[in-house]
Amino acid sequence: MKKRVTGIGGIFFKTKDPKGTKEWYNKHLGIQCPDEYGGVFEWPMNTLCLP
Repeated sequence: MKKRVTGIGGIFFKTKDPKGTKEWYNKHLGIQCPDEYGGVFEWPMNTLCLP
């Protein structure tokens, strides 16, 4: 059985102040950035999506 990619993508920002941007996202949006690569958005599995 071949392994397959189940998802790829992201939101990328270019900034002159990466530290300040990480602090803003943490303070205002609650997004943790544990390393230099940024944070992770998790999709709640029990979310109901209707058209």
